[in-house]
Amino acid sequence: MAENIITQVSEDSYDINAGGYDDSNSNIDYNSKIHLNIRGSEFTITRDELMSLPESILLCLFPNGVFLDANGQVITNLTEEDVVYVNFDPECFEYIINSFNDAQKDLSDLPPPSPQSNHNYRHQQENNANFLQNKPAIIVLREDLDYYVIPPVAGLTADQIKSLKLSVGNKLVENKLIFSGLGFNPNLPSNVHQSLGPAEQHLFDMLCTSGFDHLELWGSRSTEPSKCVILSLSLVRLKTDPPTPPESPSLQPVSSNASTSSRSRSRFSNLATSATRAASRSLSRAKKNSDPNQTKLLLFWRKPARKCWWTNESVNLDIEIPNLDKPISVKVHIRRVWTLELSVIGVQ
Repeated sequence: MAENIITQVSEDSYDINAGGYDDSNSNIDYNSKIHLNIRGSEFTITRDELMSLPESILLCLFPNGVFLDANGQVITNLTEEDVVYVNFDPECFEYIINSFNDAQKDLSDLPPPSPQSNHNYRHQQENNANFLQNKPAIIVLREDLDYYVIPPVAGLTADQIKSLKLSVGNKLVENKLIFSGLGFNPNLPSNVHQSLGPAEQHLFDMLCTSGFDHLELWGSRSTEPSKCVILSLSLVRLKTDPPTPPESPSLQPVSSNASTSSRSRSRFSNLATSATRAASRSLSRAKKNSDPNQTKLLLFWRKPARKCWWTNESVNLDIEIPNLDKPISVKVHIRRVWTLELSVIGVQ
């Protein structure tokens, strides 16, 4: 595999504002409903819910950046009477909506911030990654897998090749272990070193210390109709440590023989100095306690990154092929594209 397992997607690769409306219009009602027909399954969500989804998911739902009607025509002025047709797995979409609704509910259940913590939050958001401690965040990992089947013998009919491809796809879909795509072998004892490349090991460690389990399964995994393609998605909540509360400034009496006005100024000066030192200590501690993995993941906030690589493997199938005994070993070339993105709930 290549040295760099994840590379940045160009910012101009996708423009959701091409999707039938301009969200810069201040008159848009973000609570208006959008009706979706996803391969025959009907869903209704608000415009705000749709636009809050991360770019990597919107790209799956609307690969051309437009809303289409039943005839495949672009909907140029979307209304609540329109139905948007989407070629996507409905079970995967339900998994997406449930995951983000749960995160939004957790955000709503958080206690309202005090004025001081709200000020600290704004300061943290401007200077470091600690705002991830105050907002639910979801790591979005998507895999687009294309597989190419090598017929085990020559002379197969079109129907036999089709059956072969379907059987291979069903076999590949059964493996829901996320990190097997990186070369991770779950059958190795824990004291045996995994033979991952440096870049793959780095990605594996980063994800496993941020919320993924080393035996994590895809939250959704399915074959695409009439294609040798498997789409997989995992939405994992970012693991965060409890934030360290800032120290309160200590107030000490100031002895002075100066006038009352002078004493008043001295006390205010002492309070300001104590507060400044406490804030400095708190900020320094926050920087020291910042999880380096969170800092790395912030590189993927609103900026999905992806990596493509090839592998090959043999798949054993229990199907009928002339002149071959069961099980049949079939060689398969696999092209994987992983897309990684961080979505922070409640941050505009």
